[in-house]
Amino acid sequence: LASNNEYSNTYCDITSGQQQQSQSHSHMNFHMANQIPHVVTSNSTIVQQQSTLAATQGMQISQLSALINQEDGNNGSNVDTDNLSSSQVRIYRDPATAPLRKLSVDLIKTYKGINEELLPRSGIYNDGYDDEEHDYIIHLGEIIANRYQIQRHLGKGSFGQVAKAYDKLEKQDVAIKIIKNKKPFHDQAEIEIKLLEMVNSHHSDFRHYVVNLKTHFIWHNHLCLVFELLSYNLYELVKNSNYRGVSLHLTRKFGYQIVTALAFLSSPNLKIIHCDLKPENVLLCNPKRSAIKIIDFGSSCQVGNRIYQYIQSRFYRSPEILLGLPYDAAIDMWSLGCILVELHTGEALFTGSNEFDQLMRIIEVIGMPPKHMLDMASKTKKYFYKNDDGSYMCQRTCGKQYRQPGSRSLSEIIGVDSGGPSGRRLGECGHTPEEYNKFKDLIERILVFDPKTRITPQNALKHCFLNRVNENNSSNNNKNQSVTNNQVVLSPLFQLLISLLVCFSGMGLTGQHFPKIQLESEFLSVSI
Repeated sequence: LASNNEYSNTYCDITSGQQQQSQSHSHMNFHMANQIPHVVTSNSTIVQQQSTLAATQGMQISQLSALINQEDGNNGSNVDTDNLSSSQVRIYRDPATAPLRKLSVDLIKTYKGINEELLPRSGIYNDGYDDEEHDYIIHLGEIIANRYQIQRHLGKGSFGQVAKAYDKLEKQDVAIKIIKNKKPFHDQAEIEIKLLEMVNSHHSDFRHYVVNLKTHFIWHNHLCLVFELLSYNLYELVKNSNYRGVSLHLTRKFGYQIVTALAFLSSPNLKIIHCDLKPENVLLCNPKRSAIKIIDFGSSCQVGNRIYQYIQSRFYRSPEILLGLPYDAAIDMWSLGCILVELHTGEALFTGSNEFDQLMRIIEVIGMPPKHMLDMASKTKKYFYKNDDGSYMCQRTCGKQYRQPGSRSLSEIIGVDSGGPSGRRLGECGHTPEEYNKFKDLIERILVFDPKTRITPQNALKHCFLNRVNENNSSNNNKNQSVTNNQVVLSPLFQLLISLLVCFSGMGLTGQHFPKIQLESEFLSVSI
């Protein structure tokens, strides 16, 4: 059921240009919705909407750039309410997304994309509602379940497809995941619904780190899941940095939130294993802020009720999955370690072209797996020879040559002593050797072969690299409580006036351009 070519940013209002290998599956407990004929708006209206899409995405990218290179000048701000649009911005635009390019060099490609949405596919199955792959044929402007008006196609995967729609009842945009009309995918979708309903019904603020499943229903024999609409995924954030990565400060913020989410998911009341954690499955709630949510529980399961053995996207696949060993929630922590390094360096840590290559790349960095794991693993012979003395050595390959186990230094990869990856962060605030050593220590505690000795989410939250965010949050909560007690609240209008005053004071009477403003952290900590 896995697919190497599917969209993982399924709840995001922008389609990723590059996708990793993933397994996005499906759900449960559904109710019937009124089935009505397709209602389609005129093609002229849709074409007008499509003609503005490139310009809209250009504006969104400029907003997203406010997150790039977020510095420690905002360390005092709250993770969930930190207004990042005021930071010093270093803007990078992917040339492929520029409106001028889409309307000139890539004009044919642009029209092809429009045609794929406007020209209906042939109805082969399910009374003409499904195509040859048993996917529902989506029409722009169509009203689904007498409530949701389809606005655009967001992505497609092995599970089915996702569309952006407008909820006419709640007056808001949503993302609808439409499952293939095939029983295996339907059954998987029922499991996803069950797990998400467990999360959403849990009386904890930590549930807000997981995408909200609003409702679900059946539409022309397709199980449909309605989610809140989120923003960019973390892969797109890295891509927007020209693959230079984000600051250590922002990496810390994202890491703290993901670890908190994993601690919540693995709690005794839930015991949920995500099974496909990767940058594409972590989405920003708002392109101007650092708050994130985890999506895509289509491959997820509960501890003690494991369903699949072939799980996790390859770059983020844990050793126990590669070796064919039993697994638990520790596999998500392994994925997190890979994600954190990628966020800061801009490059995936282990980029194996297949499972053998993936494990060999891991061994280059952290050394050989423990003997007791190889003795128990079902796939050991796929990767290793067993010597007469009981020790193991890596299988030889005809083509690629690998470094000696453990010879690729993590310190060099993240640039502990050289000012960050390739020295790009040398001299920048918050990127001292001391901070890099904290980061390296956390990664080394995560990227451990034996899941029993791998750091847990609960202990990771206490680690010196992430604990700093926790301390800042406590400090901000105290400050906010103090403000509330004294009934001193900065209104949005007052904050705007402050911003304008700062701007004009910096301009003087010389007629120069507005300077880039970085407000003090106490203003940034107030949610607008």
